[in-house]
Amino acid sequence: QSELSDGIAMLVAGNDRIQAIITQMEEICHTIEENGRRQKQHLGLRFDSLYSILEERKKELLQSIAREQEAKVQRVRGLIRQYGDHLETSSKLVESAIQAMEEPQMAVYLQHSKELLKKITDMSKVSMSSRPEPGYENMDHFSINVDYVAEMLRTIEFQTG
Repeated sequence: QSELSDGIAMLVAGNDRIQAIITQMEEICHTIEENGRRQKQHLGLRFDSLYSILEERKKELLQSIAREQEAKVQRVRGLIRQYGDHLETSSKLVESAIQAMEEPQMAVYLQHSKELLKKITDMSKVSMSSRPEPGYENMDHFSINVDYVAEMLRTIEFQTG
C-alpha cells in the first residue's frame, strides 16, 4: 500500500509538472500569437508607408503632366484662335474684293480697289509662322523606369530568424 501510495504521489507530482509545462506552453502560444499580431501590424505599417510614398510620388508626377498638358493645350488653342481670326478677316476681305469686282461705277471701283489692294497686301504680309514645333504634342518625357525598383522588391530577403 505504501508502494502504491508512493507511486500515486509520483504520478500526481508528474502530472503537476506536466500541467505546469502545458500551462507554460499555452502561455508561449499566446505570446507567439500576440507577437505575431504585433509584428504583422508593424510590417503592415511599414508597407503602408511605402505605399504612401509611392502614391505621393505618383500624385506629383500626374500633377506635372496635367500642368504641362494644360499649358500646351492653352498655347495651341491660342494659336487656333489667332489663325481663326486671321482666316475670318481674310475671308471677309475676299468677300469685299469680290463685291468690289462687281461694282458698276468705275470711280467707286477704283477707290475701293486701291483700298482693298492695300488691305490684301497687308494681309499677305501677316506672318502666320507661329506653330508648335514637330513633336510638341509628345508627352513621353514624363516617364518612369521602375524595373530596377520592381526587381529589388522581388528579391527582398525577409529576415526570419
